[in-house]
Parts: sequence; structure tokens; C-alpha cells
Amino acid sequence: MTRAEAWEKFQAVHQKQQEELRQIFWGNLQTKLGDLIQCIFNSFEEIGRQTAAEKKENNTYFLFSLQRCDLLEKKAIVRLDVMGMEWYLDENPLSTDFDITFLFQEYFNWQDRLLVDMREYMGKVNKYDVSALVQNEIMLGNQLIAHILRFAFRSLEHQEIFKRIEKPPFWTVHWGEYRDYSEVIVQVKRDTRGQEAWEDRLKQYEQNPAILTADYWYRENLTEGECREKNMRFIVFEECRLKGIDFEKTDLWGARFLRCRIEGCNFTGAHLQQTDFEDCELVENNFQDAELLQAAFSREGFEPEQFNEKQLEELLFVEKVEKEAAEV
Repeated sequence: MTRAEAWEKFQAVHQKQQEELRQIFWGNLQTKLGDLIQCIFNSFEEIGRQTAAEKKENNTYFLFSLQRCDLLEKKAIVRLDVMGMEWYLDENPLSTDFDITFLFQEYFNWQDRLLVDMREYMGKVNKYDVSALVQNEIMLGNQLIAHILRFAFRSLEHQEIFKRIEKPPFWTVHWGEYRDYSEVIVQVKRDTRGQEAWEDRLKQYEQNPAILTADYWYRENLTEGECREKNMRFIVFEECRLKGIDFEKTDLWGARFLRCRIEGCNFTGAHLQQTDFEDCELVENNFQDAELLQAAFSREGFEPEQFNEKQLEELLFVEKVEKEAAEV
């Protein structure tokens, strides 16, 4: 048996364990989400102390990254780097770290078992192969963390600990791997870009399908636009006027429409699970066959005739947010 054949067989033998561990990790993540969020907010509190001591303003980029080097010691350490508008060229970045080994302990236990099992392959599978396999699984789990944090962080800017950190009108939080791939978890961009920028963004989607995920549009007057079947999860429209936009079969899971006027838009078959329509005015839109499980609406401005009986049973009503919307 060649080394390549041995490695292929080793992976196939342990594939079921691999799949079971992914399910265990997902359950563990949901159970211990509160502990994870507490770790994150403790890190924000530490950064708040550092910004006060350094008198650092315009903290723009918040980058959480899991470090592979610590995985070699069977530890899962997340580093938070905070940089200004200069990004990596910031000469005075702030940082702190925290331990989330409690989320990945099952993977480290699995690694110990794999190191025993590899012996029967007579050196054709080694400890570096095992380490790479386990690390790749942990990084897949890290991507799941990014996904679940998008929900947890949707109201991040209103959390007192985070509000204490001086920030410009635009900032972004990333979660990923140290000096490697990361995903935008939440961002705020309170500057207007205009209709032309909206149209350009939609054109860029073909080359970059992630470009609209967690995107942010503020006080815009946007008309039309082909968004059909695009991935627009966690996108935010704040105080916008949206008219005649085609969202047919668009994935808007976790999106937020904040104090918007939405008129003549097509949401036919759209995925609107856990989407927020906070203090929105809805005028003659088409929600036929849209999935609205736990989508949240304000009662004021809500037009029930736009929805069928099943949708009305699935959606939620929330209390009106007491905030004056600016003219848009």
C-alpha cells in the first residue's frame, strides 16, 4: 500500500467519526454560546480599557482570529486585533486574546485516538497528517462560529461595553483564522453611496457571490435592481427607500430592514427567516410563497393583506423602537 492509498483509507475509516464530531460540535456550540459571548464581551471590555489608556479613536476594524499555532498545544486561542482606518498599516493596533478550548475539546480527544489508530499504517500515516486533519476540522467549526455570531451580534452597536469603544461612522467585525481567511460578522457603514453604487454592487455579484453578505446601506433611495436568487444574508438597509426591487427567491436570512419604506418590491419565494422589518412601511409588496419563519415586523405600517394565513402564523410582531427616523 502506497502512502497515498494509506492516507485515503485512513480518512475513509474515520469519516463516520468525523461526521459525528461535527454534530457534537454544533450541539456544543449552541449549548455554550453564552460562554463564548461572555468571552467576546470580556475582550471588548479589555479593548475599551486600552483605548481609554491610549486615547485611541477611530477604531474601525475588529478582527477575531483563531490561531493555528496554539492548536499544536491542544489549545484554541482567539486573538482580537483592533485597528484604525489604516487597517494593517496601523502603527498602534490594540489586541487581546481569550481561550475557547472548551468548544473544541472533543476534537483534541479525537486527535489522541487518531494518533493511536495511525500505528497500524506502519509510518505511512504520521502525526503531521493527523494534526492537519484535526486542524482543518476545527477551522470548519470556526466557520460555524462565524455563522452563529452573525445572529448574536446583530444588535452589537447598542451593547454598552461595545459603545464605550470610540469608533467612526463605519466599522466592521471579522471572525476567521489568524492572517488568513475571515468573514464579516457585522458592519456599519453610515455613508450614502447612491443608486449607481447599488447597481455596480449587483453587477459585481457574479464575480464575488459574497459581496452582498452582511452589506450595509444607509439612507439610500434605491429603485429597481435584479437581486433574484442572490445570497444577501445579513444585509442591512437602514432608513432607506426601496422601490421596485426584485428579491424573488433571494436568500435574505437574518437580513435587517430598519425604519425603511419598502414599496412595490417582489419577495416571491424569498428566504426571510429571522429577517427584521423594524418600523418599516410596507406598500404593495408581493410576499407570495416567501418563507417568513420568525421574521419580525412592527405592527405600525404592517399590511396583513400582503401575507397569507400560514405566513401570518409564522411571523412575529415586535414593539416599535422609540427612535426618530431621519428623512430619507
